[in-house]
Amino acid sequence: MNELLLAPRPQRARLSAERAQVGRLGCRGAVPAPLAQALDRANGWLKESGKAAVPVRFQVDDPSEAPPALDDDESYRLLLSKDGARISAPRLAGARHALTTLVQLANHCGCLPLGRIEDAPSFPWRGLMLDPARRFLSMGALLATLDAMALCKLNVLHLHLTDDQGFRFQSRAYPKLASAESYSRSELRKLVRAATDRGIRIIPELDVPGHATSWLHAHPEWGPQSSSVPPSSRFGPHEAVLNPIDPAFQDAMDILIGELADVFPDQFIHLGGDEVNPAWWNESSQVAADMARRDLADPAALQAHFRAFLAATAARHGKRTIGWDEALDGGAPATMVAQSWRGATARGRALAAGHDCVVSSGYYLDLFYPADVHHAQAPGAPEGELLALEDALLADPRFNHVASGLQWTQGWRQPARSPGSGKVLGGEACLWSELVDEALLPVRLWSRMPLIADRLWTNQPAPDDFCGWLEASWRQLSAAGIVDVPNASRSLLRQFGVNGRQLPAVALLEPIKWYGRLLGQAALEARMVGREMPQSRPYGTDTPLNRPVDALLPESLAARRFGGLLAEGGAALLNECARLLDICAAEDFIPELMPPIANLRLILHSIVDTANGRLSKTEARERITKASEPAGEYIVAIAPPTLAWLQAR
Repeated sequence: MNELLLAPRPQRARLSAERAQVGRLGCRGAVPAPLAQALDRANGWLKESGKAAVPVRFQVDDPSEAPPALDDDESYRLLLSKDGARISAPRLAGARHALTTLVQLANHCGCLPLGRIEDAPSFPWRGLMLDPARRFLSMGALLATLDAMALCKLNVLHLHLTDDQGFRFQSRAYPKLASAESYSRSELRKLVRAATDRGIRIIPELDVPGHATSWLHAHPEWGPQSSSVPPSSRFGPHEAVLNPIDPAFQDAMDILIGELADVFPDQFIHLGGDEVNPAWWNESSQVAADMARRDLADPAALQAHFRAFLAATAARHGKRTIGWDEALDGGAPATMVAQSWRGATARGRALAAGHDCVVSSGYYLDLFYPADVHHAQAPGAPEGELLALEDALLADPRFNHVASGLQWTQGWRQPARSPGSGKVLGGEACLWSELVDEALLPVRLWSRMPLIADRLWTNQPAPDDFCGWLEASWRQLSAAGIVDVPNASRSLLRQFGVNGRQLPAVALLEPIKWYGRLLGQAALEARMVGREMPQSRPYGTDTPLNRPVDALLPESLAARRFGGLLAEGGAALLNECARLLDICAAEDFIPELMPPIANLRLILHSIVDTANGRLSKTEARERITKASEPAGEYIVAIAPPTLAWLQAR
């Protein structure tokens, strides 16, 4: 049988050409309540089922109902025969995954291929981070996210609950901290129960000591200045920083960690540590005096002292801490897990220092990267291989417009001197919410997340038919009734001013990549030449996300299909160009779409004129290169394949 285009793919599948009819899954014999719930969920995900039920037999060695944990055995065996399905697994987690695979097979094939699957994840940590701190996400959105995660065999939901713009946890001890939109303890307990039913761990994050404007607006006495801090709706660097050696703040952290421990059963708690601006510490005579008494030489030593306090405090509450990779600067407790986001060498430094590591570099979904770029990143790959992938982006024509910015990130590179004793636990995709709200989640998150889930499960290269696999992953989510990614994009485009006739042309556009949209042109140019970024950015928490650029898929599959027509050439290509040029000639595009549509029209005319011999390759290249530059926040996605087509002529 050809390779299964599931996401994630099973590790080992031996399936024959024989088929059985898809029917409602029915259990033979008594099963634990969690498995009965998983069976009901699986039946809800089945796209179609025949009249005859498919009997399912379970053999679970340890059916205990303990909350999911890092070291759970998630392996399973699935045997499909004319008599039904037989599932064997050491733990409930594996049995759930087997049911998920059963549904994926049925929905993908329209039947049940007979044979055997033996499967287990490559990494125990397969995560997704959502950021409700900057733009709030309702409990309904989080619950829906859990279903999609379960279908993709993801097992960690990391909630970034605090940042400069918001504090989303309702503390009993410090009620003033909570923003107007925030989660009650009862809501979060409900979320934990739903996650546990799906084998998903939830890890809360309180980001300290930086990203603290929301903290200090409510409790200015916890900062080094002890003065009122206004609320913030802007994005970008903030100076606000907590005073990590103030006894009152340390007492508050002890209480808050205890409150989180009461709600979230997982052994881990994330305590941030990223992007700390030490300016307020340096300006405070009180902080200087306290540092001198403790023999702390500089802000890095102060940060390390704070990390040790947090680790000890968390341990008293039965928790192990996680921090962003900057939290290692100056040293950190050996038990702390590092979440690496600043390139491949951040992972290497964490491992060399003896820290276990969760890899997020390469999986930032807010950068509008294509799915193949994310999938190519293997969490445990050799550092040289990961650095080569980072360098390859500089030569990738899809990133020409931000190549200087990508070079800027190489300033983070600091290779480790030794391999160390830490281990890679897995990976976690991050979707920071500056440019994402609840309505945009289906487009921004699930357009690529299933294939990242595959990398974290299989740790294998992608199949040859990458485009077909990506579309199959969307059908997988749609068939289960969870989310229809392309339809969600089309619906939002119509809502944001694109009429049905214009959709084929607009679908060939993409948002600019990397931090281009978030920074804006001035800040982007400043970052590219190494200057400090200006504070002004085009987006804030009160900026509505209701433009076509918000609704576009991060990568255009229509452009990939157009690339296939370029490869074939002939009448089909010219006919498609004529159809698209007719659409582009309309004058009723909303104003912000007119410049990118003009670029698209220039590229299409160049293809036609080159194919008909009216335009030289040199002239065509000049035109297409010009049209490939950003127009506002848009790029024309067919520009790179068109330049490749021109080069090959």
